[in-house]
Amino acid sequence: MFIEKVLKYLKPANQRSKIKIGALIVALQLFIFFLIIKSEMPVFSHLSLIPIILFSFTFGELPGLFFATIITVCFSPFWMDLSRDASALWILRTFGFAAVAYTTGTLGNYVMNFASYKEKIYFTDLFTQLPNRQALCEKFLKNSKSQITGHFVIIVVTVSNSKTLAEIFGKNVLKSIFYQFKERYADIAERMLSKMETYSLNTNQISFFFEKNDEETFESKEKFESSIINAAKKNFLHDGFFVHCDSHIGLYRFSDFSEINSGEQPLNYAEEAVDTAVKQMKDLVVYNPSGQLKYSKASDLLGDIDLAIRSRWMFLVYQPKIDIATGKIQSVEALIRWNHPVKGFVPPGLFIPQAEQSTLIENITDFVIKQAILQLKLWQRSGIDVDIAVNVSTYNLLQPNFVNKVLNLLQENKLDTKKLEIEITEGSLITDFQHVLNGLKRLHDASIKIALDDFGTGYSSLQYLQKLPIDFLKIDQSFVRNLETSKQSKEIVKAIVDLAHTINIKTIAEGIETMADYDYLNSVGCDIGQGFYMSKPLTSNAFVSWYSENNGVFKKVES
Repeated sequence: MFIEKVLKYLKPANQRSKIKIGALIVALQLFIFFLIIKSEMPVFSHLSLIPIILFSFTFGELPGLFFATIITVCFSPFWMDLSRDASALWILRTFGFAAVAYTTGTLGNYVMNFASYKEKIYFTDLFTQLPNRQALCEKFLKNSKSQITGHFVIIVVTVSNSKTLAEIFGKNVLKSIFYQFKERYADIAERMLSKMETYSLNTNQISFFFEKNDEETFESKEKFESSIINAAKKNFLHDGFFVHCDSHIGLYRFSDFSEINSGEQPLNYAEEAVDTAVKQMKDLVVYNPSGQLKYSKASDLLGDIDLAIRSRWMFLVYQPKIDIATGKIQSVEALIRWNHPVKGFVPPGLFIPQAEQSTLIENITDFVIKQAILQLKLWQRSGIDVDIAVNVSTYNLLQPNFVNKVLNLLQENKLDTKKLEIEITEGSLITDFQHVLNGLKRLHDASIKIALDDFGTGYSSLQYLQKLPIDFLKIDQSFVRNLETSKQSKEIVKAIVDLAHTINIKTIAEGIETMADYDYLNSVGCDIGQGFYMSKPLTSNAFVSWYSENNGVFKKVES
């Protein structure tokens, strides 16, 4: 702290301050000249070392040498009548002053460089070489003291699939993405005639600060937010490859720095917004103090989950999967439902995402797998031969005892492991890919089938096909539902089927709603179909009745 204060006064950044310091040092030296002349005592000449040291430290070696030379010339016999001061001593003093000036100037530059390096480390992210969180907070703190007003926007972007990107392309891919973000948002700022600064918060977050003066306003909120989102959605180029970035954005607007209580407050608000965007899987969320309460309903439900499981408020329904070529009812997907005694039917989309952010998802998955295995056992006793599929989250796959738990359940109920399918989404592969891969390999080695859900909507799907032990690809319903109206969707579906078959993976199309969809999927060789055209999700008893009515084979009907 002391060094920083000394440097602040002796090595100021602006030229005017340097001139003031130089003038003070010269004044000090003139006072020493006056003292020597009045006292006629050459010994006082050593006091000149003080201004020489100060001048050299402030301005550097060469200016210091020049200043010392002027002083020693003034001490020479030609300028000052110091008869008692021998010429030899004057020459020695001349070299001594020069040596002090040069040494002090060198030391001053070294100290300054060290201080600059120290400041750079403190305020710079060493990986990206961009200003860091401390730099942004420091800027906000200074502005708050100055009570600056205007129109300000702070944005935080989170790269959700950063770990997967780093594992596949190396960590430099994130640096590349950050700089491309910077270029894209700089273009937006230029279009708005706004200033923009970029800050690297951590390995998967980058922040942008936009500011304009009082006389100007940002373009319409909707247009600005749309520009921000569109810039983030475009693919990024790294080492000649196009890379998809799963990004979420948090945004906070304000107009008066006097309202800011600390340097971190605006950034904290933007981070709260981006956390909300990640949890809800939204592209962008704008911070709103009252709006942050909108998830209270879902959060309140979390406290009821354990009671719902124990009280059987939660139950499973089963949606059939059909062999498209033969119509054989091959398997079912177990789906959870919650009928709350007070709040009524609770959609899975309301409580599952929240549960996945906590350990409660382990309780839910345990319940689903146990119920699915017990139901499968009951059906087998009734002569119904189908496989059963359950959805598993990232949290489950990362639990060290998950695989053993599943295998023990199958063994206890004397069921063939081949009758169970585990469905995962591409999104679940974002977190700790290697651990997820290890868990899936253990399941697959035990003959449990693995299905990759929502294929085609996540990041770098082809990378997963090379590494994961996949038995099925589930073509996302967004493609299937557009088969009748979109030629592009037809081509995408056909391409996915062809690709999967090339590497000995079967395909499942979900979201089939019409016979036309069914027929097209049959024509391109899709293996399995699932959707309301064949059957909606059914309770266990309803499935038994439906299965019996169809004798285990689905018969096409006009939709």
